[in-house]
Amino acid sequence: MKLKNIFLCWDFITATAITLILWLLLPSSVAGTFAKDIYGIAIPVLSIVFSVYFAALAIIISSGDNDFISFLEEDGSYTEIINSFKYSLIITLISLVFSILLFGFTSYKLILSILSQNKNLFAVFVFLFSYSLFTVFNSSMDAITYVKYRIKFTEIKRQRQRDSY
Repeated sequence: MKLKNIFLCWDFITATAITLILWLLLPSSVAGTFAKDIYGIAIPVLSIVFSVYFAALAIIISSGDNDFISFLEEDGSYTEIINSFKYSLIITLISLVFSILLFGFTSYKLILSILSQNKNLFAVFVFLFSYSLFTVFNSSMDAITYVKYRIKFTEIKRQRQRDSY
């Protein structure tokens, strides 16, 4: 994926806007217990999304026969769809790992009786979490496009079979 396509896409811009608005509204520090609870919610959400999406990518990769993949690749659609899925998985994994690390870090700070954390850490989390969910939504739309291409390919294949008789 080109950097321009990443930074000028609605998912990146929306995640950035949400993060900036939240950053402006938050005080200079966030309560550690609040942050820990939010991270604790994000971890299972991202874990489920990541595992289901990884399985979906495996299904898409293995479901296409060579003729269908060649049909999609004529205009680069297959590579675009696979790259979209791959990018979403990477972003979701980064967000998941970051959430786990922040959860552990915040728990440790609370044990040390440090009851707040800088809002910048929380803002980075919000960006990664929202961006990963938005990229997954985009990839879901690509999966729908994949199905539409499959239907179109099947129709073309049937028409060619009818014409050959």
